[in-house]
Amino acid sequence: RSVEPRRSESRPTLELASVEPRRSESRPTLELDSRLAHTSAPQHRMLLSFAPFRALATSLLGLGSPSTVQVVGDAYLDIIAKIDELPQWDGDTAIRSPIETVAGGSALNTAVQLSALCRTRRQRDQPRPFRRCVLHSRVGSDLYGELVAAKTREAGVTLSARREGGQGVCICLSGRRDRAFVSFKGSVADLSEADLDVGRLLAPGTSHLHFSAYYDCSGLQPAVPRLMARAKAERGATVSIVPQTDATGAWEGGLLELLPHTDVLLCNQREAASIAGVAIAGRRATWYEISEAVRRLHARGAPLVVVTLGPDGAVAATEQQWWFQPNQERAVKDTTGCGDAFAAGFLFGWCGSRDVQRGLVYGCACGAAAVGITGGSEPLSATSVNACMRRNEGVQRAREVRTPRTAAAGASAEAEGEAFFSEENLSDGRVCAEADEDEDEDEDEDED
Repeated sequence: RSVEPRRSESRPTLELASVEPRRSESRPTLELDSRLAHTSAPQHRMLLSFAPFRALATSLLGLGSPSTVQVVGDAYLDIIAKIDELPQWDGDTAIRSPIETVAGGSALNTAVQLSALCRTRRQRDQPRPFRRCVLHSRVGSDLYGELVAAKTREAGVTLSARREGGQGVCICLSGRRDRAFVSFKGSVADLSEADLDVGRLLAPGTSHLHFSAYYDCSGLQPAVPRLMARAKAERGATVSIVPQTDATGAWEGGLLELLPHTDVLLCNQREAASIAGVAIAGRRATWYEISEAVRRLHARGAPLVVVTLGPDGAVAATEQQWWFQPNQERAVKDTTGCGDAFAAGFLFGWCGSRDVQRGLVYGCACGAAAVGITGGSEPLSATSVNACMRRNEGVQRAREVRTPRTAAAGASAEAEGEAFFSEENLSDGRVCAEADEDEDEDEDEDED
């Protein structure tokens, strides 16, 4: 197969399988491998596991074991009801949409979206591309557990899970702007190191280890420091954590002690504030509260903190630098799994390049695309992610800005923080008017 010269690109992109040259594009885009776009998940696995194909990839690309992102954490069965208002006691709330049953859980949702992204061609010019994702969890031995295992396989996820006990089930009440959960932890709370195939978790090729729903998986918490240390020492892997909500309200469990050994901490505004011990006055955090929470997390050793801002986008920060990626708000079908989709997109962009802005671009596009589907475990289409990425447009390069002061004069810090989001500082944050036209053109090319 002849090798075509690659053009220089300044933004994230994925290649089609075709060797025909594509027109020049300036925006990041996701494009499915044309051989895989219309095949089922089992067919994906058959094609990608075909021995001659693997051998050819190894000889051409210099690959040994495929670079792998290992995802560890919760696998739930989600029962989703779309509501306008929370039900009242002693009442019967009628809803218009059917109640749906899907595989769920933060780790499972993240693995589904990462696996979907891995079925696209690797990003051009990525120094550290990865080619597969494995979910490590525990699944119940009951009927609910069978449903989770079956739906996970249907989504094309490689699952390494012990089957035992009662399956964790989550009832999700999904509103237009927020959601609430009622959970039976079951297999999720019981998940421990004994349920993991550590040899597979730390297999050659492991490049990143992602712990999801840290507070939900209380039985696994004692083993996390040891697994993190082994992944770094034995494989040179990077590590990330999504804490999620601590139902006890204590926000302890040893997470703060893990921060110096974690490469990326991903959380929403309320989680970041709660872990850092910053009180939030309103329903959403102010800039001052966010910046103070991030400052405290840096002080406890977190090198990179990523905070999602809901429909507004996301920020990321080291002690020296801040990044921001705006989101263009769109119609919401279901908010379940949006944070998990963001985590998958961020890891996909960041793990392959160590480029924080690239991670935010992919993360916000995936998170925005996720509000258009029900549940978090339906693989996102490349077309929907493309469209969201173009509409977001956003900041295309990291900007060095001063961190807002967090002295006693809170008003001053608040004003400085607001200036960070000003039009002058975010001059590239604009919506691309021709997005729909370009999307139609890409769809025509995919068909060709």
